[in-house]
Amino acid sequence: MKIFLSFCLMIAACMAAHGQKDQYKKFSDDTEVPRISVEDAKKAYDDRSVVIVDARGAEIYRQEHIKGAINIPLGSDEKFESLPKGKKIIVYCS
Repeated sequence: MKIFLSFCLMIAACMAAHGQKDQYKKFSDDTEVPRISVEDAKKAYDDRSVVIVDARGAEIYRQEHIKGAINIPLGSDEKFESLPKGKKIIVYCS
C-alpha cells in the first residue's frame, strides 16, 4: 500500500452533491482546499463512500495507482461532471 500512504502528501476533498453542478466552489489557491487525513481517507476508501481521482499524468498512472482510482491528469480537458454524484472526491497527485 505504498501508493496509498504516499497520497497523503497532496490530498484534497470536496463534496460532489447530486444535482448541484452550479454550486462548485472555485478556490483562489491551495490553502483554501479542504484537506483530509490519511486515516479518514482510508476509512472512506474502505467503505466506498469516496471517489479517488489520480491527478498525475497517464504514464505514471499506468505504472502505479490506488486501486479503483480514476485518472484525470492535472490541466487536462477532462471534466469532473462524469464522476459519480453524492460522494466525496479525493484528488491526489503524489
